[in-house]
Amino acid sequence: MAQPKYSELRKFCENDGWDPKTKSDHWRYTKTLADGRTLRTKVSFASGGLADPGLFAAILRDQLEVSEEEFWRVVREGGPARRTPKPAALPTTAPLLSAATVLQLRKRGVSDEEVRALKSQAEAEELLRRVGRSDLPECSSKQLC
Repeated sequence: MAQPKYSELRKFCENDGWDPKTKSDHWRYTKTLADGRTLRTKVSFASGGLADPGLFAAILRDQLEVSEEEFWRVVREGGPARRTPKPAALPTTAPLLSAATVLQLRKRGVSDEEVRALKSQAEAEELLRRVGRSDLPECSSKQLC
């Protein structure tokens, strides 16, 4: 992996349409993508370049979100960079309920749909108290029912 000079990192940001931010200890850039995410990076004022291949790989992956080939294409030919769209965020998952509570609810006839609709362990325990029946043994969280 060829290591870029700091000037090449700045050129990538300029060619790819990044917005320069206030200069402090580094050149700082931000770029808002079509999906609404904002990328951020910073580039040293120094005249040298990156010496650590691992650092360059991390910058490509985590800050610029481009492949090495695309980075060098944008530096040589101009931008904008071609990025692979990130998959849409997964819907929020249901809260984690203790297995013992779920098993007790099911034993007491609570449907899977009702269990999935619960928003917290406390809500599940309240439902368990409301549907509890004395003819079923209690189940502690230390044992499986």
